[in-house]
Amino acid sequence: MATQKFDKNQFITDKILSQLDGEVIPWTKPWVVSPNGIISYATGKPYTSLVNRMMLDFAGEYATFNAIKKAGGKVISGKGSGKPVVGGGWYDVKDEETGEVTGHRFGRSVNYVFRIGTDTEGIEPKYRDKWEHGGIPSGDDEVFSIVKSYCERTGVTLIGGGNTAFYSPKQDTIQVPGWENFSNLPQFWSTVFHEIAHSTGHPKRLDELHKDKFGDSSYAQEELRAEITACLCIGRLALDTTKCVTETVAYCQSWRNRIKNFKAAEFSEICNKAQIACDYIFNTNTNTQNKK
Repeated sequence: MATQKFDKNQFITDKILSQLDGEVIPWTKPWVVSPNGIISYATGKPYTSLVNRMMLDFAGEYATFNAIKKAGGKVISGKGSGKPVVGGGWYDVKDEETGEVTGHRFGRSVNYVFRIGTDTEGIEPKYRDKWEHGGIPSGDDEVFSIVKSYCERTGVTLIGGGNTAFYSPKQDTIQVPGWENFSNLPQFWSTVFHEIAHSTGHPKRLDELHKDKFGDSSYAQEELRAEITACLCIGRLALDTTKCVTETVAYCQSWRNRIKNFKAAEFSEICNKAQIACDYIFNTNTNTQNKK
């Protein structure tokens, strides 16, 4: 009997849908709190992609069966085949007319890993200082610094005031109500980062904006990209992600209906674009620099 090929896109989509069925907004879970929280036992480097952080639910160090055996440990009986992680990288595509080079992410291979300490015995974690504390900024000064740096780098104007939040591509302007209108600061910053995420899609940046009407498929994709990006940013700054969305049954169901209408690869691409947008906002990836 032939072995069924692992479909990472379907895996991600199924996992998200199952969590939404349980009335959980999955991109507010702890796996988005620290990009440095999920570590390779072999290299000490973090699994930074959103895809892998969704697959590995808890912070800690992970290794393959063979790496664990080589280190003198063993996998505890009953832990199954481990959690899948996707290896990947970047490749450049050159526009023959303009000569512009853009970076594209690709997936290469799937490996199955186990969490050191909970899934294994005979070996101990090596990099506790990285994942127990994270080494990530916290506090509103750092958050404001990231927002200010992004606006200065990209030329986006941020205006505080009024009673609505929106991004205007034509004027390249973000407006959000003052922070005193929100029940807590994480909600305020989540709104700011949601609109900032929309601004990353401007043609002179990541060129991801859609012009469809409210409720259309591409509009829903853009809103979902911005929502996940915002929570990734809030998590990266160590703010409480559980407060950045309203966790109601209706809210969960609305996202479930949107995602259910997407193909698995389509939803996976939205998650990938959210990760790229987050990296762009924090200016941490050379493949997502301004196009202008």
